[in-house]
Amino acid sequence: MNSFVVITDTNCELKKELRERFKVDEVVRAHLVTNDGVDHLSDNDWELFKSPEDFYKLLRDKKNTMSTAPASVEEFKEVFRKHLENGKDIIYLALSSALSGTYNFALMAKKDLLEEFPKRRIEIVDTLRYSLAVGLLTIDACRLREEGKSFDETIAWLEENKHRLHEMGPMDDLFYLSRKGRVSFGAAFMGTMVGIKPMGDFGRNGFTNVLTKVVGMKKAVDVLVKYVQRTIEKPEEQIIFIAETDRMKNAMLIRDALQEAIKPKEIIIVTCGPTSGINVGPGLAACFYYGKPISEGNVEELKIMNEITGKNK
Repeated sequence: MNSFVVITDTNCELKKELRERFKVDEVVRAHLVTNDGVDHLSDNDWELFKSPEDFYKLLRDKKNTMSTAPASVEEFKEVFRKHLENGKDIIYLALSSALSGTYNFALMAKKDLLEEFPKRRIEIVDTLRYSLAVGLLTIDACRLREEGKSFDETIAWLEENKHRLHEMGPMDDLFYLSRKGRVSFGAAFMGTMVGIKPMGDFGRNGFTNVLTKVVGMKKAVDVLVKYVQRTIEKPEEQIIFIAETDRMKNAMLIRDALQEAIKPKEIIIVTCGPTSGINVGPGLAACFYYGKPISEGNVEELKIMNEITGKNK
């Protein structure tokens, strides 16, 4: 009998069939405020919108005002309490503390609940990752539990391996990033005109850092494959996730290229749900995988990327 449960939040991008396949116990639902000002619980299964296509159409509208917020401390306590009452310890994998208050809210819930359940254990893991990188860590936590690993062994593995998770892929809707204040309108306009696609990887600080900018999707896929080849470890044992936001065609190009070049155990394409979609916007197609440990300041990753793109010459 399993002595602990594995919980994450909607940012993980694990749909119902994936949660069931990998035996994820529960997902804490973040909040989503729609354009009419109504606060909803977000989800990974498209309960709030007619379809992903409908959702991303709304995002592209210049009048879009949708936003997200973490679950509250009380909502975390409600989810955690029912498992504690059933005699289970809890491992909760949180969205990067650099990007959201989710981690701190979960810590506050933990503090209150351990006073109520002093014999139980709650571990809040700051993944320093987002999206399907959190999903991969969650899947591995469940795998370790199924293999009979203890609570402490599972936590140790997660902490040791979270900085081995990489992200790589192009973003091609710079206008959405401009509306979010992440790039200037001028940069978005000029970048879109010439087809510039920023490509980045995770940093150890919990953010994504842009390593290069390429022109055109063909070039982006070529750079992505070479970067993955240089950084991945044991691809034949891995599930690689590809996250896409209204870019299924690009995601399929990446899938086919990775399948031919590195032949991983499995590749799964996931359309990002509302929690991530609102913050990323349309235009992303990126893969998530385990590889060499991320270096401080992305020094090694930038070196690899510069060698691939010829900037070291």
